[in-house]
Amino acid sequence: MPHRAIFSMLSLLVACGSQDSDSTTTNAEEPSVAELAACDEHDLELIPFMGPAFDDNGALLAPLPVPHIVATTAGWHTPENRDAVVSHNAPPMMDVFTHDGLLGASFAYSEACSSARTVTLWRDDAARKKFVFGEVHSAAIKNGLKYTSGWETTHWTESTATEPPSWDAVRVRLANVRRE
Repeated sequence: MPHRAIFSMLSLLVACGSQDSDSTTTNAEEPSVAELAACDEHDLELIPFMGPAFDDNGALLAPLPVPHIVATTAGWHTPENRDAVVSHNAPPMMDVFTHDGLLGASFAYSEACSSARTVTLWRDDAARKKFVFGEVHSAAIKNGLKYTSGWETTHWTESTATEPPSWDAVRVRLANVRRE
């Protein structure tokens, strides 16, 4: 797998915040999350969905169950913090695939914007919370977020779609949460 693809998978925690509510954070001296999110991710490199609901090519094996939980995270780092972000986030990025209830995860990275995005799909909110509040994810949040310029996350219950959301759709969700 190319270095960028590996970084994309490791660069942020899998689409769930450390809190149970939707979140947006940034350091006071850094650009706002809205400013970071406005960056043109023209080079967005997508990693196909992986997990029990997907085949080796990232295609769904069957329609997603309705309802299911969709969680998404976007984050930004400065170039000097890239290695630190990767090292703190590698454990939960591997751990997520061991959790019962995960349907799949996809990742994207823009080098131009120093941004990473995640989408995870869960059977139910209990499964999502077990990962989010688990020891591995919690440690990464505690130790790794200080290396980011900003991050945002949200999750929702999908009660109609049987396909994963597009990257554009999750950007819209995050933007709506940011405006609230």
